[in-house]
Amino acid sequence: MNNIYNFSPGPSKLPQSVIDRVENSINHYKNTGKSILEISHRSNEFDEILNEINDNFLNLFNFSNDVNILLLQGGATFQNSLIPMNIDERCKLGCFVTGTWGKKTSEDFSKILNNVEIIEANKNDLEHYLQKEYTGFQNTDYLHMTSNETIEGIQIQDFNSMNHGNLIIDMSSDLGSYNFNFDNLSYVYAGAQKNMGIPGVTICFAKDDFLIETDNPKYLNLNLLTKSNSVLNTPPTFSIYVLNLVTNWMLEMGGVDYFQNKSIKQSKEIYDFIDENSNVLSCNVDKKYRSKSNVVFNFLKDGQNKKFVDAAKDIGIIGINGHRSVGGIRVSLFNSVDEDMFKFFMKFFKNYISELSN
Repeated sequence: MNNIYNFSPGPSKLPQSVIDRVENSINHYKNTGKSILEISHRSNEFDEILNEINDNFLNLFNFSNDVNILLLQGGATFQNSLIPMNIDERCKLGCFVTGTWGKKTSEDFSKILNNVEIIEANKNDLEHYLQKEYTGFQNTDYLHMTSNETIEGIQIQDFNSMNHGNLIIDMSSDLGSYNFNFDNLSYVYAGAQKNMGIPGVTICFAKDDFLIETDNPKYLNLNLLTKSNSVLNTPPTFSIYVLNLVTNWMLEMGGVDYFQNKSIKQSKEIYDFIDENSNVLSCNVDKKYRSKSNVVFNFLKDGQNKKFVDAAKDIGIIGINGHRSVGGIRVSLFNSVDEDMFKFFMKFFKNYISELSN
Protein backbone atom coordinates (compact mmCIF):
# COMPACT_ATOMS: atom_id res chain seq x y z
CA MET A 1 0.00 0.00 0.00
CA ASN A 2 1.23 3.50 -0.83
CA ASN A 3 1.88 5.96 1.99
CA ILE A 4 -1.08 8.11 3.00
CA TYR A 5 -0.44 11.77 3.83
CA ASN A 6 -3.37 12.90 5.95
CA PHE A 7 -3.95 16.67 6.00
CA SER A 8 -7.50 16.31 7.33
CA PRO A 9 -9.00 19.09 9.48
CA GLY A 10 -9.97 16.51 12.06
CA PRO A 11 -9.86 13.93 13.35
CA SER A 12 -6.32 14.56 12.28
CA LYS A 13 -3.16 12.55 11.78
CA LEU A 14 -1.51 11.08 14.86
CA PRO A 15 2.26 10.64 15.29
CA GLN A 16 3.26 7.10 14.37
CA SER A 17 5.06 6.66 17.68
CA VAL A 18 1.78 7.34 19.49
CA ILE A 19 -0.10 4.86 17.29
CA ASP A 20 2.54 2.22 18.03
CA ARG A 21 2.18 2.79 21.78
CA VAL A 22 -1.59 2.59 21.51
CA GLU A 23 -1.39 -0.66 19.58
CA ASN A 24 0.81 -2.24 22.23
CA SER A 25 -1.37 -0.99 25.07
CA ILE A 26 -4.55 -2.34 23.52
CA ASN A 27 -3.03 -5.80 23.79
CA HIS A 28 -1.16 -5.38 27.08
CA TYR A 29 -1.15 -2.24 29.24
CA LYS A 30 2.07 -2.15 31.25
CA ASN A 31 2.11 -5.04 33.72
CA THR A 32 -1.60 -5.03 34.53
CA GLY A 33 -2.51 -8.12 32.53
CA LYS A 34 -5.28 -6.05 30.92
CA SER A 35 -5.86 -3.98 27.83
CA ILE A 36 -5.90 -0.19 28.18
CA LEU A 37 -9.51 -0.53 26.99
CA GLU A 38 -10.32 -2.36 30.24
CA ILE A 39 -8.73 0.04 32.71
CA SER A 40 -11.18 1.37 35.31
CA HIS A 41 -11.49 5.12 35.74
CA ARG A 42 -11.30 4.49 39.50
CA SER A 43 -8.06 2.52 39.29
CA ASN A 44 -4.58 3.54 40.37
CA GLU A 45 -3.45 3.09 36.76
CA PHE A 46 -5.91 5.70 35.54
CA ASP A 47 -5.02 8.05 38.40
CA GLU A 48 -1.42 7.88 37.17
CA ILE A 49 -2.55 8.83 33.65
CA LEU A 50 -4.56 11.82 34.93
CA ASN A 51 -1.72 13.02 37.15
CA GLU A 52 0.77 12.75 34.28
CA ILE A 53 -1.53 14.72 31.96
CA ASN A 54 -1.86 17.47 34.57
CA ASP A 55 1.93 17.65 34.92
CA ASN A 56 2.34 17.67 31.14
CA PHE A 57 -0.12 20.52 30.70
CA LEU A 58 1.68 22.55 33.34
CA ASN A 59 4.97 21.96 31.52
CA LEU A 60 3.50 22.73 28.11
CA PHE A 61 1.52 25.86 29.02
CA ASN A 62 3.17 27.14 32.20
CA PHE A 63 -0.16 27.78 33.95
CA SER A 64 -0.44 29.70 37.19
CA ASN A 65 -1.90 28.03 40.29
CA ASP A 66 -5.38 29.47 39.72
CA VAL A 67 -5.94 27.55 36.45
CA ASN A 68 -7.84 24.27 36.76
CA ILE A 69 -7.59 21.41 34.25
CA LEU A 70 -10.69 19.41 33.26
CA LEU A 71 -11.16 16.58 30.79
CA LEU A 72 -14.80 16.40 29.70
CA GLN A 73 -17.03 14.77 27.11
CA GLY A 74 -19.31 16.18 24.43
CA GLY A 75 -16.80 18.08 22.31
CA ALA A 76 -16.82 21.83 21.78
CA THR A 77 -20.54 21.72 20.97
CA PHE A 78 -21.39 20.56 24.50
CA GLN A 79 -19.54 23.65 25.77
CA ASN A 80 -22.17 25.78 24.00
CA SER A 81 -24.58 24.58 26.71
CA LEU A 82 -22.18 24.13 29.61
CA ILE A 83 -20.65 27.61 29.50
CA PRO A 84 -23.80 29.78 29.50
CA MET A 85 -25.35 27.57 32.22
CA ASN A 86 -22.35 28.37 34.44
CA ILE A 87 -22.40 32.14 34.10
CA ASP A 88 -24.27 34.25 36.63
CA GLU A 89 -27.54 35.34 35.03
CA ARG A 90 -26.77 38.91 36.10
CA CYS A 91 -23.69 38.91 33.88
CA LYS A 92 -23.68 39.95 30.25
CA LEU A 93 -22.01 37.53 27.85
CA GLY A 94 -20.48 38.83 24.63
CA CYS A 95 -19.69 36.82 21.51
CA PHE A 96 -17.00 38.11 19.18
CA VAL A 97 -17.84 36.28 15.95
CA THR A 98 -15.19 35.93 13.23
CA GLY A 99 -16.48 32.85 11.42
CA THR A 100 -18.80 29.87 11.22
CA TRP A 101 -18.00 28.15 14.52
CA GLY A 102 -18.18 31.35 16.54
CA LYS A 103 -21.55 32.10 14.98
CA LYS A 104 -22.90 28.64 15.88
CA THR A 105 -21.72 29.15 19.46
CA SER A 106 -23.38 32.57 19.72
CA GLU A 107 -26.66 31.12 18.46
CA ASP A 108 -26.57 28.39 21.12
CA PHE A 109 -25.62 30.81 23.88
CA SER A 110 -28.58 33.01 22.95
CA LYS A 111 -30.98 30.09 23.45
CA ILE A 112 -29.90 29.78 27.10
CA LEU A 113 -29.08 33.33 28.20
CA ASN A 114 -31.18 36.41 27.53
CA ASN A 115 -28.30 38.82 28.01
CA VAL A 116 -26.01 37.96 25.06
CA GLU A 117 -24.41 40.59 22.85
CA ILE A 118 -23.19 39.37 19.45
CA ILE A 119 -20.42 41.36 17.78
CA GLU A 120 -19.91 40.10 14.23
CA ALA A 121 -16.57 41.16 12.80
CA ASN A 122 -16.00 41.94 9.17
CA LYS A 123 -13.13 39.66 8.12
CA ASN A 124 -11.55 42.58 6.29
CA ASP A 125 -11.55 44.79 9.37
CA LEU A 126 -10.37 42.55 12.20
CA GLU A 127 -7.66 45.02 13.16
CA HIS A 128 -10.39 47.43 14.25
CA TYR A 129 -11.45 45.09 17.08
CA LEU A 130 -8.09 43.64 18.10
CA GLN A 131 -6.44 46.57 19.79
CA LYS A 132 -6.41 48.10 23.25
CA GLU A 133 -8.07 51.27 21.96
CA TYR A 134 -11.24 49.46 20.89
CA THR A 135 -13.95 49.93 23.55
CA GLY A 136 -16.82 47.97 22.01
CA PHE A 137 -16.33 44.97 24.30
CA GLN A 138 -16.46 46.91 27.55
CA ASN A 139 -20.15 46.45 28.32
CA THR A 140 -19.79 42.66 28.54
CA ASP A 141 -18.66 40.74 31.62
CA TYR A 142 -17.30 37.84 29.59
CA LEU A 143 -16.37 37.71 25.93
CA HIS A 144 -16.35 34.49 23.89
CA MET A 145 -14.28 34.04 20.74
CA THR A 146 -12.98 31.26 18.51
CA SER A 147 -9.22 31.51 18.14
CA ASN A 148 -9.05 29.65 14.83
CA GLU A 149 -11.94 29.50 12.37
CA THR A 150 -11.17 26.35 10.41
CA ILE A 151 -13.65 27.03 7.59
CA GLU A 152 -12.68 30.63 6.83
CA GLY A 153 -8.98 30.20 7.67
CA ILE A 154 -8.93 33.07 10.17
CA GLN A 155 -6.79 32.88 13.31
CA ILE A 156 -6.28 35.22 16.27
CA GLN A 157 -3.38 34.43 18.60
CA ASP A 158 -2.62 37.69 20.41
CA PHE A 159 -5.39 37.57 23.00
CA ASN A 160 -3.63 39.99 25.32
CA SER A 161 -3.95 42.79 22.77
CA MET A 162 -7.73 42.64 23.10
CA ASN A 163 -9.44 45.17 25.32
CA HIS A 164 -11.24 42.73 27.58
CA GLY A 165 -10.24 41.09 30.85
CA ASN A 166 -12.35 37.92 30.84
CA LEU A 167 -12.06 36.00 27.59
CA ILE A 168 -13.64 32.61 26.95
CA ILE A 169 -11.85 30.96 24.02
CA ASP A 170 -12.69 28.00 21.85
CA MET A 171 -9.22 26.72 20.90
CA SER A 172 -10.38 23.41 19.46
CA SER A 173 -8.24 23.62 16.34
CA ASP A 174 -5.06 25.31 17.54
CA LEU A 175 -4.44 24.48 21.19
CA GLY A 176 -0.82 23.39 21.57
CA SER A 177 0.45 25.02 18.38
CA TYR A 178 1.60 28.34 19.89
CA ASN A 179 2.32 29.93 23.24
CA PHE A 180 -0.25 32.03 25.04
CA ASN A 181 -0.82 33.22 28.59
CA PHE A 182 -3.88 33.46 30.78
CA ASP A 183 -3.54 37.13 31.75
CA ASN A 184 -6.97 38.15 30.42
CA LEU A 185 -8.44 34.67 29.90
CA SER A 186 -11.08 33.05 32.11
CA TYR A 187 -11.86 29.78 30.33
CA VAL A 188 -10.37 27.85 27.41
CA TYR A 189 -11.68 24.66 25.82
CA ALA A 190 -10.67 22.43 22.94
CA GLY A 191 -11.69 19.15 21.40
CA ALA A 192 -8.57 16.99 21.40
CA GLN A 193 -8.87 15.65 17.86
CA LYS A 194 -6.79 18.30 16.05
CA ASN A 195 -3.44 18.72 17.78
CA MET A 196 -3.86 16.78 21.00
CA GLY A 197 -5.35 13.36 20.33
CA ILE A 198 -8.56 11.70 19.19
CA PRO A 199 -12.30 12.44 19.50
CA GLY A 200 -14.00 11.79 22.81
CA VAL A 201 -12.25 14.12 25.23
CA THR A 202 -12.51 17.90 25.53
CA ILE A 203 -9.68 19.77 27.23
CA CYS A 204 -10.84 22.61 29.48
CA PHE A 205 -8.85 25.17 31.46
CA ALA A 206 -10.82 27.23 33.99
CA LYS A 207 -9.63 30.01 36.25
CA ASP A 208 -10.73 29.85 39.88
CA ASP A 209 -12.74 33.06 39.65
CA PHE A 210 -14.71 31.76 36.66
CA LEU A 211 -16.21 28.96 38.74
CA ILE A 212 -19.46 29.79 40.52
CA GLU A 213 -21.85 27.87 42.77
CA THR A 214 -24.92 26.64 40.87
CA ASP A 215 -27.67 24.09 41.35
CA ASN A 216 -27.22 22.75 37.82
CA PRO A 217 -27.51 19.02 37.16
CA LYS A 218 -24.19 17.33 37.85
CA TYR A 219 -22.72 17.20 34.34
CA LEU A 220 -23.77 20.78 33.70
CA ASN A 221 -22.16 22.02 36.92
CA LEU A 222 -18.70 23.31 36.01
CA ASN A 223 -17.68 23.89 39.61
CA LEU A 224 -18.60 20.31 40.55
CA LEU A 225 -16.86 18.94 37.47
CA THR A 226 -13.69 20.80 38.44
CA LYS A 227 -13.71 19.45 41.99
CA SER A 228 -14.15 15.89 40.69
CA ASN A 229 -10.75 15.86 38.92
CA SER A 230 -12.42 14.71 35.68
CA VAL A 231 -14.00 11.58 37.20
CA LEU A 232 -17.43 12.80 38.26
CA ASN A 233 -18.79 10.11 35.96
CA THR A 234 -17.07 7.51 33.77
CA PRO A 235 -14.81 9.60 31.52
CA PRO A 236 -13.62 8.62 28.01
CA THR A 237 -10.69 6.65 29.39
CA PHE A 238 -9.18 5.58 26.07
CA SER A 239 -9.29 9.10 24.58
CA ILE A 240 -7.67 10.42 27.75
CA TYR A 241 -4.95 7.78 27.49
CA VAL A 242 -4.18 8.86 23.91
CA LEU A 243 -4.14 12.49 25.07
CA ASN A 244 -1.52 11.53 27.62
CA LEU A 245 0.63 9.89 24.95
CA VAL A 246 0.34 12.95 22.71
CA THR A 247 1.33 15.36 25.49
CA ASN A 248 4.35 13.13 26.26
CA TRP A 249 5.28 13.23 22.57
CA MET A 250 4.89 17.01 22.46
CA LEU A 251 7.28 17.45 25.36
CA GLU A 252 9.78 15.05 23.78
CA MET A 253 9.67 17.10 20.57
CA GLY A 254 10.48 20.31 22.40
CA GLY A 255 7.17 21.52 23.78
CA VAL A 256 4.95 24.26 22.41
CA ASP A 257 7.98 26.29 21.28
CA TYR A 258 8.84 23.56 18.78
CA PHE A 259 5.33 23.38 17.35
CA GLN A 260 5.00 27.15 17.21
CA ASN A 261 8.18 27.42 15.14
CA LYS A 262 7.05 24.56 12.90
CA SER A 263 3.67 26.18 12.40
CA ILE A 264 5.19 29.54 11.45
CA LYS A 265 7.68 27.98 9.02
CA GLN A 266 5.25 25.66 7.24
CA SER A 267 2.42 28.17 6.94
CA LYS A 268 4.76 30.89 5.65
CA GLU A 269 6.09 28.62 2.93
CA ILE A 270 2.68 27.65 1.65
CA TYR A 271 1.22 31.18 1.86
CA ASP A 272 4.26 32.65 0.08
CA PHE A 273 3.79 30.14 -2.72
CA ILE A 274 0.08 30.95 -3.01
CA ASP A 275 0.81 34.69 -3.19
CA GLU A 276 3.56 34.16 -5.76
CA ASN A 277 1.03 32.42 -7.99
CA SER A 278 -1.85 34.86 -7.69
CA ASN A 279 -2.55 34.41 -11.40
CA VAL A 280 -3.76 30.90 -10.55
CA LEU A 281 -4.52 30.89 -6.82
CA SER A 282 -6.41 33.10 -4.39
CA CYS A 283 -6.34 33.47 -0.59
CA ASN A 284 -8.76 36.16 0.55
CA VAL A 285 -7.81 36.30 4.23
CA ASP A 286 -6.09 39.36 5.71
CA LYS A 287 -2.39 38.40 5.82
CA LYS A 288 -2.11 39.33 9.49
CA TYR A 289 -4.87 36.88 10.46
CA ARG A 290 -4.25 34.00 8.08
CA SER A 291 -4.53 30.74 9.97
CA LYS A 292 -1.31 28.86 10.57
CA SER A 293 -3.39 25.76 11.33
CA ASN A 294 -5.76 25.65 8.34
CA VAL A 295 -4.56 27.18 5.08
CA VAL A 296 -7.65 27.98 3.01
CA PHE A 297 -7.40 28.99 -0.66
CA ASN A 298 -9.00 28.59 -4.08
CA PHE A 299 -7.99 28.10 -7.68
CA LEU A 300 -9.24 30.98 -9.79
CA LYS A 301 -10.54 28.75 -12.56
CA ASP A 302 -13.82 26.92 -11.98
CA GLY A 303 -13.43 23.18 -11.60
CA GLN A 304 -9.71 23.32 -10.84
CA ASN A 305 -10.19 22.81 -7.10
CA LYS A 306 -11.66 19.36 -7.63
CA LYS A 307 -8.98 18.40 -10.14
CA PHE A 308 -6.31 19.40 -7.63
CA VAL A 309 -7.92 17.36 -4.84
CA ASP A 310 -8.27 14.34 -7.13
CA ALA A 311 -4.67 14.58 -8.32
CA ALA A 312 -3.47 14.80 -4.72
CA LYS A 313 -5.53 11.77 -3.75
CA ASP A 314 -3.95 9.75 -6.56
CA ILE A 315 -0.55 10.05 -4.86
CA GLY A 316 -1.82 9.55 -1.30
CA ILE A 317 -2.51 13.12 -0.15
CA ILE A 318 -5.93 13.21 1.49
CA GLY A 319 -8.13 15.60 3.47
CA ILE A 320 -7.33 18.80 1.56
CA ASN A 321 -10.78 19.58 0.17
CA GLY A 322 -12.37 22.68 1.67
CA HIS A 323 -15.34 22.51 4.01
CA ARG A 324 -18.50 21.43 2.22
CA SER A 325 -20.14 24.80 2.96
CA VAL A 326 -17.52 26.83 1.07
CA GLY A 327 -15.57 24.43 -1.15
CA GLY A 328 -12.05 25.27 -2.28
CA ILE A 329 -8.90 23.84 -0.73
CA ARG A 330 -7.96 23.53 2.93
CA VAL A 331 -4.58 22.22 4.02
CA SER A 332 -4.42 21.57 7.75
CA LEU A 333 -0.99 21.94 9.35
CA PHE A 334 -1.60 20.40 12.74
CA ASN A 335 1.20 19.41 15.09
CA SER A 336 1.67 15.91 13.68
CA VAL A 337 2.29 17.17 10.13
CA ASP A 338 6.05 16.65 10.16
CA GLU A 339 8.62 18.11 7.79
CA ASP A 340 8.80 15.08 5.49
CA MET A 341 5.04 15.05 5.08
CA PHE A 342 4.94 18.79 4.45
CA LYS A 343 7.77 18.63 1.89
CA PHE A 344 5.94 15.85 0.05
CA PHE A 345 2.85 18.04 -0.23
CA MET A 346 4.78 21.13 -1.30
CA LYS A 347 6.64 19.21 -4.00
CA PHE A 348 3.32 18.00 -5.39
CA PHE A 349 1.78 21.48 -5.08
CA LYS A 350 4.65 23.20 -6.89
CA ASN A 351 4.78 20.62 -9.66
CA TYR A 352 1.03 20.83 -10.16
CA ILE A 353 1.08 24.63 -10.47
CA SER A 354 4.10 24.49 -12.77
CA GLU A 355 2.35 22.07 -15.14
CA LEU A 356 -0.84 24.11 -14.97
CA SER A 357 1.00 27.30 -15.94
CA ASN A 358 2.80 25.76 -18.91
